[in-house]
Amino acid sequence: MTKFILHGGFARKDNELNHAFYKECVHDITNGANVLIVPFARQEGYTLESFTEQVDLFKAQAQNKNLNFILATEEKFPSQIKESNVIYLGGGSTRKLLSTLQKYPNIKTLMGGKTIAGSSAGAYVLVTFGASHSEEVVREGLGLVPIRLICHYESLDEPPNALSVSMLKNTAPDLELLFLRDFEWKVFTY
Repeated sequence: MTKFILHGGFARKDNELNHAFYKECVHDITNGANVLIVPFARQEGYTLESFTEQVDLFKAQAQNKNLNFILATEEKFPSQIKESNVIYLGGGSTRKLLSTLQKYPNIKTLMGGKTIAGSSAGAYVLVTFGASHSEEVVREGLGLVPIRLICHYESLDEPPNALSVSMLKNTAPDLELLFLRDFEWKVFTY
């Protein structure tokens, strides 16, 4: 069974919803498990400091579990996925993240049986269809979670494009439409 955790955005902010999100990410794993942090949605300049900050967020909610944290690289990504129990896809550019993940044709198979968490752009790439924030389009994701998604719903800081939301509401109406506000999250298992 694969567990997907979709987060509405701003997972780095210090609040109870985000604490619960990180706790859920590591809930099903044991000591010595590997957590893969995927920064591919970030523009240039993802630093060791950013990685350390992300690791600290996980550790704070790990309930004293001793976990191993791995920074994903494009060159080693398939083998890093195989080694990992949890895969965290951070936010940033949905287009950049999706473009990178599409380089791996067996990505769906590789991720099977793991906990896959995505925040904002990381969540958008996991679903079938998602809203855009910068363009008047509906984005097609990998379809690992068969829903339509709007992250940063009603956000003052990062609202989705209004026309994109309208278009998404009329796209694949048979699929669930999930609205996630900043910090909100939801679990799906398949």
